[in-house]
Amino acid sequence: MESSSCRPLFTCIALQAILLWSLVRSQQPGFLSIDCGSDSASIYTDGNGIEWVSDSNLMNEGTSRPVTGGSDPLLANMRLFDGNQSKYCYSLTNSLVEAGAFFLVRVGIWGGVTPPYTPKDSDGIFRFKMIVDATEWRNVNVTYGSTDWWTFDMYTRAQRNSIDFCLARITSDGDAPFLSTLELRPLPSTLTATMAMNLTNGIADCLGHNDYGVPADSDVSFTRYNFDALDRIWISRKASATDEVNTTTLAIDVSQRDELPSRILQTTLMGGPYISRRYSNLELEPEPNSAHIAEFYFAEIDPAITTSGERTFNIYANEELKNTEGEIDVFASVGANTAYGYPVVFIPNTAGEITFNFTPTATSVYPPFLAAIEVFKIKIMTNLTSASTVSAIEDIKASLGLSSSTGDPCLPVGYGYPWLNCSGDSGITTLMLSKYGTGGEIPAAINALPTLTEIYLDGNNLQGEIPDLSSLLFLETLDLSNNKLTGVIPDSLASLKNLKVLYLQNNNLSGEIPAALLQRQQASLLTFEYSGNPLCESNSADCVPSPGSPSGPNGSPPSLPSKKSSTGAIVGGAIAGILVVAIAICIAVYCCCFKKKPPVQKDPKVDVPREGGVEINQIYEHSVPMPKLAVQEFSFEEIKIITNNFRTKLGQGGFGPVYKGCLQDGRFVAIKVASNTANQGTKEFVNEVDLLSRIHHKNLVGLLGFCNEQKLVLVYEFMSSGSLFDCLHGPYATASPLPWRTRLRIMVDAAQGFDYLHNGCNPRIIHRDIKSSNILLNDKMEAKISDFGISRDYIRSETGAPPTTLMGSMGYMDPEYMSSMKLTEKVDVYSFGVLLFEVVSGQTAIFKDNSHQPTNIVEWARASINRGVIDDIVDLSLHGQFDVQSVWKVAEVALACVEIPSSKRPKMSEVYNELREADRMELESEERQAIDQPSVEIHR
Repeated sequence: MESSSCRPLFTCIALQAILLWSLVRSQQPGFLSIDCGSDSASIYTDGNGIEWVSDSNLMNEGTSRPVTGGSDPLLANMRLFDGNQSKYCYSLTNSLVEAGAFFLVRVGIWGGVTPPYTPKDSDGIFRFKMIVDATEWRNVNVTYGSTDWWTFDMYTRAQRNSIDFCLARITSDGDAPFLSTLELRPLPSTLTATMAMNLTNGIADCLGHNDYGVPADSDVSFTRYNFDALDRIWISRKASATDEVNTTTLAIDVSQRDELPSRILQTTLMGGPYISRRYSNLELEPEPNSAHIAEFYFAEIDPAITTSGERTFNIYANEELKNTEGEIDVFASVGANTAYGYPVVFIPNTAGEITFNFTPTATSVYPPFLAAIEVFKIKIMTNLTSASTVSAIEDIKASLGLSSSTGDPCLPVGYGYPWLNCSGDSGITTLMLSKYGTGGEIPAAINALPTLTEIYLDGNNLQGEIPDLSSLLFLETLDLSNNKLTGVIPDSLASLKNLKVLYLQNNNLSGEIPAALLQRQQASLLTFEYSGNPLCESNSADCVPSPGSPSGPNGSPPSLPSKKSSTGAIVGGAIAGILVVAIAICIAVYCCCFKKKPPVQKDPKVDVPREGGVEINQIYEHSVPMPKLAVQEFSFEEIKIITNNFRTKLGQGGFGPVYKGCLQDGRFVAIKVASNTANQGTKEFVNEVDLLSRIHHKNLVGLLGFCNEQKLVLVYEFMSSGSLFDCLHGPYATASPLPWRTRLRIMVDAAQGFDYLHNGCNPRIIHRDIKSSNILLNDKMEAKISDFGISRDYIRSETGAPPTTLMGSMGYMDPEYMSSMKLTEKVDVYSFGVLLFEVVSGQTAIFKDNSHQPTNIVEWARASINRGVIDDIVDLSLHGQFDVQSVWKVAEVALACVEIPSSKRPKMSEVYNELREADRMELESEERQAIDQPSVEIHR
């Protein structure tokens, strides 16, 4: 059984063997390696060529504590954070850290044989939390006195020019966090894991890099830099006495596979006859059913393998077949001595376990093999608080000496600055700095926080004048009492129409009190306290100290309204793609771009009969009796006649190939023939045809008939104008682009069809694969939805129980669905939002940007919409022939459809109504333009 994480990495003894401190090879550009708690002068290069620096110039909080039981430099000290801050953050940056770049963050924790303090819980386990930027990474559990060196790896994407790594207590009275080392390593965007992150707006929590097949007598305990240029740490899982291994000294070609170190592929574990590997403790909480990704690595190093088909096998995860497209044949895919990877998405069982089995096929000559596995848990990444808000807060911190507050000011929820109240919808609402003793002046940057409703800066010995606060239009309470402020009361305070409480007493303010403030006080619209200042009212003859207004004991203000102290629920920004787009999406990208699909091997002794281009599956030789249905039943001979022996293939779908046919009455039809590998039993087919025969709507492709002999066949009405995908991205899309009004009508039709599936059917149907290629068009360019109901677990679960298989297509899948596996109608709404962006922009759901990197359409479009710029995303082929307000309406609907969490998304019926409104706006615009056209008279 394997460790479920990258910890413990190695014991103290193993560590001593590698930390040979000498100035040797230079490390990779972008490496940042921090020895936490060490002396400020401690800079050294270890035996792997990695340079370590002290954190003394990077962290002002916490204390350095000596650690017992370790003689090497990294084990000599720790940094302990035993103060009362909500979190303690390192800001990691170098020349390579920029928004969109990928990095590995690695944390090392060594408590020593006798740590400086004991855990709070009686079980002797230290528990604290790790945070990266605004995302809660994971909770740490380290046993007191453990001699293991614990490391935790995570892949993240920078949102700005720095990455915050933070430690925090889990509860206010919980264990104080500590750490020994902190590392940052740049990663390419072409790794399977980073592609998954890019397409899903997620982070990848490393649960293990494991190197298999290492001989039992090998002295290699792990592989890292400089064998691995990315400095991933691959733990050697040494073979047992009964395991068979294969090794080679030949170089392995790794140029096309995740920049793997050649060394981990030079040893392989051989099956006898199969291989089984189990992972446990996969940290299901607090995110049950989170998506995980595993990638298996192979290299055919056995010289006996000289042709394809000699070593073929299947991969199962908890008994579920993963290579459903065909058996694994490494030699057939990439040849000998070449790296090959096969990624899968999986969900652990309820006990947090997953077992991978590699089993030979019936025709395989050699057993399966395995070189390495890496496992990740994909978590949704929370977007940081806006840059403008952070900039203002940083200015406030600098002005008032609040540098001990570090990291994102609001996020994660519950770990923001204790003197702020934040709301995900409204930004920062409250500044709570009563009696902090800050000194200094009131920061002008407060005026850059327009969402503030309450400011408490009383009792801080503040000096200087009251700055301009005219931008704080929502401000209700301003308490500047008991300071040393000078100057006049600015007239701008009177312009704050929502201001209800103003406390200025006990300062050194002078001059005339703005009459508007006094008038609002007299009208009981404002509680205004100003005693203890040399002020005069506007109707006074002389400027003398004002007799003031009622005050509490010792000149203090009357009791204030209670200050909000609980942080509002924060959505964490709009979450891309977006789990954009799912981990399965990344796998699809990988399959399309980085590997050659192994051919499906067939038993040469079985002669599979064929009709035209269609294999006849003998399992359906005896048809199953069908209930009386409202559609026609065809024999297989009739299907052959209709399709002219399957002569004209229209395409390939999840159910199987699609052929064009013609009925006896002259109507053209589309014939869908189930593939032999389709996961479709005869009984299930009967049930689904029964359901489809009862579904009728003008925006659904109509089922006309079926066949239940030899092959499972469905007969649909033929859609002569092809699919929406063809019209937007096909060979004639640029020369003959769809007009905006036509696009709108197609979307209105589609929305009406999906609304019917969600609310008009019994049982309700969730499509789960909405995309432009499933929106078909007839000769009148009317849209009809295809591929609903067949070969999918499509009926909504009333209990919310997740299905066993993810469904969807690259770029269209709901990230929240990918993470939770909970299927609701909002999964379709998300995909429809992607489809709307596709219609507006003319871009595919995943497209390559100017730097040729895969780009998710949701994140790309959202960025422009948030800037208030629509022109950047509108399809250039429209040449401006559209009503801008209509396009904005559709873009706003699309943005609402891809909201995270899904509870904020509209229902499909609401989407339909909004799109009808956009269509009305476009129609009225066209009518206005027609009226405004100048008349033309023809004189003969």
